[in-house]
Amino acid sequence: MKYFLSILISISFTFTFVSAHGYLAQLTINGKAYSGNVPGAQATPSVIRQVSDISPVKGASNPDLNCGLSAQFAADVADANPGDALAFDWRGGDNQNWPHNTGPMLTYMTSCGSSSCTTYNSSSSKWFKIQQVARVSSGGPWAQAAVMEGFPANVTLPSTLAPGNYLIRHEIMGLQGAVSVGGAEFYPACSQIKVGGSQTGGPTEDELVLLPGAYSDTDPGIYDPNVYDPSASYTFPGPPIAAFAGGDASGTSVSGDASESASASTPTATSGSSGSSGSSSSSNPQSVCKLQRRTTTSLVSDAGSFTVVKTHKRRHSILTGLFHDLALVYRGS
Repeated sequence: MKYFLSILISISFTFTFVSAHGYLAQLTINGKAYSGNVPGAQATPSVIRQVSDISPVKGASNPDLNCGLSAQFAADVADANPGDALAFDWRGGDNQNWPHNTGPMLTYMTSCGSSSCTTYNSSSSKWFKIQQVARVSSGGPWAQAAVMEGFPANVTLPSTLAPGNYLIRHEIMGLQGAVSVGGAEFYPACSQIKVGGSQTGGPTEDELVLLPGAYSDTDPGIYDPNVYDPSASYTFPGPPIAAFAGGDASGTSVSGDASESASASTPTATSGSSGSSGSSSSSNPQSVCKLQRRTTTSLVSDAGSFTVVKTHKRRHSILTGLFHDLALVYRGS
């Protein structure tokens, strides 16, 4: 087996791309798209806080776990309302598809108080979780896999969310190296929104966490020797989803299912399906080949239905992600 892996690893080095990491390129709120800035580029007005590099945040205690590598204040704020559909469009460093397919996706929010989020320092802010997703079904692929295929990650704002200024933090965890302690990759991105309406929903004090602070490198959902076993249970790191957002404070451990509902829709920047709440979630790079196949996977959970509609654009660079992940497993064995 190790001989076979060695061959795959050597082949993978032939297909190395600089797009092995990525960033949040666009946020869409009810069909209105807000573009982000390429990491390291000259910033233009945006609602997405620009990070300095496409590389992941490493280490659960890293200060950059808050909003991403050296994240900067953004100049704009997007208007939103309770129940709005959000679509997070993640891209590889060369604007190709997101390059990973293993690990959960989680969404947090924090209040910026009475002032606009454009100057809000969130380093010591307390966050609450509104969504998380792992695998799309027991033994099935991670939901992150749809992002790898070019689809946005879709989340719905809680329908009873109180009005105010908020940062919304969408996070992809790359667990392809999680078979070793410290091997997880964190990709957080913060966007600035102002929520209207007249609702009164919000988190309780015991549902609030610091970031960093909520995770440990040895948490079961961050260090996961069984990450490549589809039948293994997965335990989300961090707090449970806030009760007002549809969460269950009893825990986050599941048996390979996505107890949280979410959805991936067509890969257009302005489309947005809904997703939210429950307890339990994958991706890989670029496109060239024209072989396409459409599949739909549905999972009904306590929180609702999870639907993934995927157009598989098979390309030689997909092998890159596979070999990259196998290489990480081999080095961690």
